[in-house]
Amino acid sequence: MTGYRVSFIRSSGWTRLGLAGAVLCLFLTPILWSFGLFGVDDVALKRAIVFAVSGAWLFGLGFFLIGWALQGFVVRVRSTEDEDDHHPAARPSAPPPGRRAN
Repeated sequence: MTGYRVSFIRSSGWTRLGLAGAVLCLFLTPILWSFGLFGVDDVALKRAIVFAVSGAWLFGLGFFLIGWALQGFVVRVRSTEDEDDHHPAARPSAPPPGRRAN
């Protein structure tokens, strides 16, 4: 049976989370702009663009850097139980050559 384990020290997970946050920020900006959160004049469009770009940059780069930094704290530990499961036992060695009985 194959099981899944969540690891918070894998950098690929943090990068994917950052990309998801960046895309969310890009999709959230037009919604917030339509609600008038950034204002009602021409400056509102500039504020919305700055919000979208800076949010995507913050999420994308921020979570990438978190994953990269956590890789520095990874310590590889090998247990004997895992080792036995992945490596089959070695073949027994052949007996030493001896005299043949007649």
